[in-house]
Amino acid sequence: MASKLTEMSDEEILNFINGKYSPGDSTAFDVGDLFTITKTIIDHATRNSMVDDILKSANALNEKVPNINDSFISPLCTLKSICCEMSSCMDKACSGEEISIQPRTEVIFDKLKPYPWDAKAVLALAAFALEYGDFWHLAQLYGQCNQLTNSLAILKRVPVLTKHAILEKRKEEVLELNHLIKATLQVTDFIFKVEDLFVHNHNENVKELDKAVKSIPTYVFWTITTIVACAVKVTHLTSDEEEPYPLSYLVTKIEGILKILEEQHASCEKELDKLKKHRKLVRIMSEARSTHQIMNVINTLIQFRDDGKLPTISVGSSVKEVKSEIFVEEIKDNYVLFYISSLENNKKDDISHLKEVHDQFPKKYKNWTIVWIPIVEDWTEDHRKKFEELASEMPWYKVQFFSSIVIKFLSADDRLSFKGNPKCVVMSPQAQLQSHNTLDLIRKYGINFFDHLFPVVVPPGPLPVVPPEDPRLELKPFFESLKNEELKKLSKDKKTCIFFFGGTVESWIKLEKNVKEVNDTVKVFGVAIELSRVVLHEAEAGESKYSETHEAFWSGIENLLLSLLDHYNEVEYKIVKAELHKLLSYKHGEWIMVSQKYELIASCRPATIFDVLENMSQSKPSISLLGSYIQNFIANKPWSPPSECCQFVNPGNPPKIMDCPFCRHPMETISVAYKCCHPGYPHN
Repeated sequence: MASKLTEMSDEEILNFINGKYSPGDSTAFDVGDLFTITKTIIDHATRNSMVDDILKSANALNEKVPNINDSFISPLCTLKSICCEMSSCMDKACSGEEISIQPRTEVIFDKLKPYPWDAKAVLALAAFALEYGDFWHLAQLYGQCNQLTNSLAILKRVPVLTKHAILEKRKEEVLELNHLIKATLQVTDFIFKVEDLFVHNHNENVKELDKAVKSIPTYVFWTITTIVACAVKVTHLTSDEEEPYPLSYLVTKIEGILKILEEQHASCEKELDKLKKHRKLVRIMSEARSTHQIMNVINTLIQFRDDGKLPTISVGSSVKEVKSEIFVEEIKDNYVLFYISSLENNKKDDISHLKEVHDQFPKKYKNWTIVWIPIVEDWTEDHRKKFEELASEMPWYKVQFFSSIVIKFLSADDRLSFKGNPKCVVMSPQAQLQSHNTLDLIRKYGINFFDHLFPVVVPPGPLPVVPPEDPRLELKPFFESLKNEELKKLSKDKKTCIFFFGGTVESWIKLEKNVKEVNDTVKVFGVAIELSRVVLHEAEAGESKYSETHEAFWSGIENLLLSLLDHYNEVEYKIVKAELHKLLSYKHGEWIMVSQKYELIASCRPATIFDVLENMSQSKPSISLLGSYIQNFIANKPWSPPSECCQFVNPGNPPKIMDCPFCRHPMETISVAYKCCHPGYPHN
């Protein structure tokens, strides 16, 4: 029975079907109501009990009419046209060979070309149901009603199959056919469901849904091929042909597709449910974090339901259970160090290090608490025993049955998400995530890890001024990527600050004037400021000696951001990445970036630099380190978030969650851009 097309691989079929029969402009009709009617017909026509009822001469049951919209109009002409192709007899072609399934399938695809893929499958199945349902309806009534019914049944060849001896002989063939029809109905139902999921969730990043939708043309091909084969089987059953017409190949194929679709649909719904829950958690966590109280955040995390079961909290080696409200009250003014690990990958050395830290906390840092979050997909009895065994070695708090959605939220960054190895996440009393993995510092420094975490553990607000011994953003790769050779030479001068400027001509003229005044003041200290105007085209640079093009500047900044991971550890990375993200957020407005000897000093709006320059002109300070003066002046200004939202596009493979470089609030994801309006803070 297999033809050339059915012998192709699924990928070859997909390319062929997509290339020749992709949907065009379809005629609108209610495919949902048509499927409901089709399902009702097939559910009744394929009842195995119907064969037994006919053999026993039992009467049909009286049942309600399907619940269909009153405005529904059957696409009868299309259905009859498809029926004509399906029910044509097994004529001989000119070559003398029997007409195969493939030509009939292709003709039906030609007729259905304007319709979407799910509508193609439903229309083909409805056309078959129209004939098959009519056949078994007449079979139930034959010999029990008027001459009109009996005459129609004879024209449909009903008596050929339903004679007691013949039906008894062919019962297994009929049951096999019914099984295949029902499986095909289920496949069509799942095609319909997957398409519906895609229509309502096409903006979601669900890989399994994209994969399922891309495979639908192949599933529709096999659905229609099977429907045509079932129609041929009916023709065979109502003929005097003795040799059985095989369907086993298609039974195997359709059952395989049905299993795949069931798994894909379940996986898609699960992933979409996770996304829905994650958005809900982000929303309620945003509200909790806006209070800047860790007790509100922790309480939200603990009370969040994932699978309907709330986490349980215990403390001490005896694993004594603690009420959540007591736990929240005890840690409300503390830094919380979340120790996150699987049950299988807990290292004794790590537990020993954490025990040392836990024992020393009361002596050195009283406002610290450790909480263990075990990552467990399924809490089996073996997992429960393993948890109790490990928990007995940990004197700190333990949270069992913690939601996987919460774990994802705590990770906060795909680059640092839990991938099997133990990690520590630090949250401040102000409910800010301060470090996505402190475990390396604890392994190296023990209780003194806090001193090395300090650049990251700060209250909400601008990033701290980084002392000279701490990491600075290295701009050498950026300068090397620029086109202006004079600018490259200037970048090596440790006595010169370079002000890169992007903005209007008016602001540029003001900046030139202010810088000239300051240079007259500071030149006695051997330091100077040079200006570099970033322009769209080189022709716009005018007399600016150190000008650079917009494309070269921002390309250099984005490439620098992509290379950060290769040059900084986690603590350093958090600081330097935020500075570049601030700069990227200024890209489409007016901005100034200050550098000195390959180091980034500041990135801000021109108004901030104008304040710095005005102060220098008026106070005439003694300045030997110009960059440090600018940096300290900005850092000591009263801080509040920018009046506008922070928004930028992250180059490379963007993480799903990004912290705002200004206020550290989780940013809203817009396509592959990130946006934060600094909720909970007063604005200038």
